[in-house]
Amino acid sequence: MASSSLSRLREIARGHVAGSAASPAPVRELTYAPVDDDGLPVDPRLAHPDGPDVGLDGARLVETAHGPTIVVEHLHEADRSHGRLRVEACGEVCNDETLTLLAGRPLGDRSRLVYFDLETTGLSGGAGMLAFLAGVGEWTPDGFRTTQFLLPSYAAERALLHALNAYLRDDAVLVTYNGRTFDVPVMELRGEMQRVPQVVCDIPHLDMLHAARRLWRASEEGDRSCRLTHLEESVLGVGRVGDVGGFEIPARYFQFVRGGPAALLEPVLLHNRLDLLSLAALTAHAQRLVRDGRESPPAGATAFGLGALYERGGWNEAAVACYRAAADDHWQTRDVRRASARALARLLRRLRRYEEAAGAWRLVLQLGGRPQVLREAREALAIHHEHRAGQLEEARRHAVAGIEEAIGRGEREQFSRRLERLERKLARGVPATTPLWND
Repeated sequence: MASSSLSRLREIARGHVAGSAASPAPVRELTYAPVDDDGLPVDPRLAHPDGPDVGLDGARLVETAHGPTIVVEHLHEADRSHGRLRVEACGEVCNDETLTLLAGRPLGDRSRLVYFDLETTGLSGGAGMLAFLAGVGEWTPDGFRTTQFLLPSYAAERALLHALNAYLRDDAVLVTYNGRTFDVPVMELRGEMQRVPQVVCDIPHLDMLHAARRLWRASEEGDRSCRLTHLEESVLGVGRVGDVGGFEIPARYFQFVRGGPAALLEPVLLHNRLDLLSLAALTAHAQRLVRDGRESPPAGATAFGLGALYERGGWNEAAVACYRAAADDHWQTRDVRRASARALARLLRRLRRYEEAAGAWRLVLQLGGRPQVLREAREALAIHHEHRAGQLEEARRHAVAGIEEAIGRGEREQFSRRLERLERKLARGVPATTPLWND
């Protein structure tokens, strides 16, 4: 026992403590720490003894009451293109109504849309992760202007946070991509640690990731994750060449704070600017879809996603038109058509348009699919024909089919009880037009 304890203490001293079989040690994210040429830790405040190298395109060193920070400004001219869109076209903001629909809630009467994206020293979160680059973009009469706040050293974080607050103010609407989960919590944590509450955490926020998932997840233009880099290529037609990999970004920054040349960060700054411009263009494109889709639903599976957005926002007639367009599109996959027909049937039933809902449920059955979906359609049609249309024989047919298609005892028993009731009605000659309840 003593020998075993001594061995364990030695392992602890070496930092090699084996976890139990039941609770394996968590895999930690690879992190980077600045070291000198001899492998010794470097105080990042001493990395640039003569001041940070600001030899970056559009960069200037800004002195604040809390120290220096680097600000990099860049303008994407209005007459240039970003993928298939001209920059000036990307800057069209339709109205507050479309933004409210995309956000799922009112964003208030704000005069500015600001697009926000962070580059950090890791992705795992926690107090050790720094946001070393905060990129902000907004539309101006000349085009899309990005203002990037770059951390020259760890000691300058307080200055960066104050400079960012002064720029954002409180009259803006924040637009991010997955910012609700990542960017805003990171800024909230860094603000708490530096005792500089962040404006970015308090202003109205539109996270475009959630709207993008509703719009494009079911279509070939999206993928299951709806990554921004995927959507900018498939929706906007943007192809990045030589873009820096996300795994490489922290390493470049750590080389910079060790005293490396500022040129190391040029690809990182470009990556961040492209993220901001693509986010702004995607937001404008989504707004136009929302604005125009009420009169003319878009083609393809995007109509299904747009219908979901409309329904969530209470724009029911527009949702019906979009669902119907997607369900009737024979060029679409059966999965998309079935999902659209199912959503259409549910919405029409909620709107008490029962005959139209029954037609949509029949299309669901025609397209086939998972047993749970078919059971829902069978049950809805059996209810409709028994209690609303008064067509007992048709209701009986759906009850019999439901028993045959049931995959569990509970489902079979439910349809069996319905079938028994229908057969009793048929035997007694119950008037077919007598409903069991009033709608």
